[in-house]
Amino acid sequence: MRNQTAVSPGALDGVRVLDLTAYVAGPYATRLMADMGAEIIKVEPPSGDYMRSGVPRRGGKGTYFAQVNAGKKSVAIDLTKPEGIDLFFRLLDISDVVIENYRPGVMQRYGLDYATLRNRKPDIIYCSVSGYGQEGPASGLSAYAPIIHAASGWELSKKSYEPALEKPMRNNDATADFMGATHAMGAICAALFRRERTGEGERLDIAMMDVMHSVLAFEYQEAQFPPKRGRPSFIPVATKDGFILVVPLSLKNYDDLLAAIGHPEWKEKYPLNTQGHFKAWEGLMAGLEEWAADYTAIEAEAIISAGGCPVTRFLTMEESMNQPQVAYRGAQVEMRDDVGPFKVPNTPMRTTNSESRLRPEIAEIGQHNEEILRDMLKLADTEIDALYAQKVLHKKP
Repeated sequence: MRNQTAVSPGALDGVRVLDLTAYVAGPYATRLMADMGAEIIKVEPPSGDYMRSGVPRRGGKGTYFAQVNAGKKSVAIDLTKPEGIDLFFRLLDISDVVIENYRPGVMQRYGLDYATLRNRKPDIIYCSVSGYGQEGPASGLSAYAPIIHAASGWELSKKSYEPALEKPMRNNDATADFMGATHAMGAICAALFRRERTGEGERLDIAMMDVMHSVLAFEYQEAQFPPKRGRPSFIPVATKDGFILVVPLSLKNYDDLLAAIGHPEWKEKYPLNTQGHFKAWEGLMAGLEEWAADYTAIEAEAIISAGGCPVTRFLTMEESMNQPQVAYRGAQVEMRDDVGPFKVPNTPMRTTNSESRLRPEIAEIGQHNEEILRDMLKLADTEIDALYAQKVLHKKP
């Protein structure tokens, strides 16, 4: 494993974030900020983030929750009570960023909308992450990532790559959430940079629908200018015991591929730089699969890779996690809770002159109530005890 030696704190050291998010898009955005040194205060309802018990779980605890909420502090405040709102305002006074991913309108009902918070703290950076955005005819609709996958055109685009499919594929991933999270994190960092120059806060509105349209660049343009035959797809190639994916994207890649598999004559048989590109591509894929049938996936990958053409085996997640490259980069971290150890990905953002890493601590519900209220807000123990008695503050028994 390669060691990373940081010469200074994380790039976001000294930034304090009030995190009012749950599920994926918001929590992952703030997890990335925690990786870069920001102090994240997760403001949870009395029952805690509902993903704490989400699958997969061991002993009633979700390891997914831990992965996207690592390195954060937790306070559990009942925001339906006036005293809870007052506590939030006092935290706001000493914070830099507020992020939330409620359905549009919910924060306003709590009295925690941007206009209200800006009146109290004009330089606050306030980020909302939602399915369709804060305004417009669809803004009030409930939306999780699979809904946005279907509504953004992504799912039918994927179906178009597989003509034999009679209906869209099953949808069980959170791509729109994670893409929304990374865009939110980038927007927040840009707003912090701007505030350093202007002293002004910012209102950030991240819609997962916008994000998906932004990243589906080819599909977005092809919807306006349909190609006559479509783009050739990179097709899984069957081997003796699995599949490989070969991507001869450039003509040099193509030459390297044909030389590696011993068929340089295919360049004339399947010319990829002509008007018949699409038909030639289909022929190439069929020929490649016939060639690969004599090899295992590992053998076929090694032969093509040695020739310089991009190629990989299709790996299970377990196989991918155990690749030597993952270990070399320190791309995996062991976390531990009271049930036992488990592995999570380290931060994907590597830096040279500042620290960036996953902080493996997992906060229990309300674990940092006293620390934050006593040390940051300077509340006396008697005041904190009263808030517990009034059921404004909560923590895991």
